[in-house]
Amino acid sequence: MNSELGFNRPGQGAVAPVLAKHDDHWALVLRVAASHPFAKASQLRDILIYLSRRALTEPCTSIREYEIGCNVLGRRPDFDPHEDNIVRVQVSHLRKKLNEYFSAEGKDEPIQITIPKGTYVPRFEPRAQATYVPFPTGAVAPRREQPFRYRQIGWGIGLVLLGIAIGAAAAVLRIEKPAVDPVLLEAWGPFAGPDSNVLLSTATPLNLEMSPEGYEAYGTPTYPAPKEAYSWFRQHRPLAPGARLGMFFTDNMLGVGVMNAVVTTVGTLKSLGASYQILPERVATLAALRGRNAVLFGMPADSDAITRTMEHTPLVVDYEPSVKDTVIRDRQSGEMLAPLKDADGEFTGAYGLITVLNTRESERGRLGEVVFSGIGSGGVQAAAEFFASPGALRKLRGIFARAGVNGFPAAYQVVVKCTFSNLLIQGVEYHSHRILQKR
Repeated sequence: MNSELGFNRPGQGAVAPVLAKHDDHWALVLRVAASHPFAKASQLRDILIYLSRRALTEPCTSIREYEIGCNVLGRRPDFDPHEDNIVRVQVSHLRKKLNEYFSAEGKDEPIQITIPKGTYVPRFEPRAQATYVPFPTGAVAPRREQPFRYRQIGWGIGLVLLGIAIGAAAAVLRIEKPAVDPVLLEAWGPFAGPDSNVLLSTATPLNLEMSPEGYEAYGTPTYPAPKEAYSWFRQHRPLAPGARLGMFFTDNMLGVGVMNAVVTTVGTLKSLGASYQILPERVATLAALRGRNAVLFGMPADSDAITRTMEHTPLVVDYEPSVKDTVIRDRQSGEMLAPLKDADGEFTGAYGLITVLNTRESERGRLGEVVFSGIGSGGVQAAAEFFASPGALRKLRGIFARAGVNGFPAAYQVVVKCTFSNLLIQGVEYHSHRILQKR
């Protein structure tokens, strides 16, 4: 997090590989990886991204079978390609998937990716253009009309009006989907595509809700409100003279920051063409995550699912008695980050925690799981906004590259710092990270 606490900072190593001059090729790679043929082939998708990145950033370097086995397929350092043919088998399947994509879903792509036999370096080759075929001898070619100026003015006006009508109709009917930034596809990998089946589960804190006495909800008993509650209630709510306030328990409420985090994430999933469902955790328990991609929102104190998911992660959101507030704690060193407050005790800054655990295997391939947590609901919002920002993700990918990681790891945690003004988030920036599993 910060140097005073001893949390890791990105080093001053080599500059991250730059793909800017290959944007078209890299965008193509990510379109292919997010396509239907690769929806249930996460290992082939990983191989494609690894090989393509190497080919685009190291064009003069050959790629060895041993490197693919260790860096992508998780083989041990003593992996022997002569005894284990897993790489050859998987690359053979990858070639078939590429052919499947470019013959159907990607038939209109101007560039085609191929992996010639005998090499593991992908090629990006222009597709063959349609060629002119002359009419056979004796056939009558279509008559080419000569230009005319004033002939058939009535017909001309009619054709113009018809063209305008067709154009207007096409403009109304055509819904152009904006291009997805490639780094979003890379970072959100398993969550992209119509078959992603994402569950968005929100923690449901237990609250005491206040209302005029006599109001009944959720079958819970009502308790009398203390005297100091009346002035707070009247700040933004009407209360008749002489009316009494009552309080009752509810777990059906979200903080504004958590709500904003869900809205931000839904926008990202829509741009990725993902299918999703939003449920409170009291409805969607931990068992509901089985076999699904999942995004969890909230603090461990309010969520059994988040508590169990982060049971062994090095960074966790926890209550700290010495500061009487929630902090982000390093389990290994015991160091922590506390919220920032002004002299009046108002929040001026806090920290969000992103936990990515794309390690669960299923019949459909590797599943994705992301937890947006942090100090208060503002920290949750900051975490979600950072992970939805292409610019922030590009910087994060560069930080990983300087740490020797190609692309985004399979499991990692990122701490972000956010600043507040009148309880509104003003800015979010990277603070530190932990890599849990590279591939």
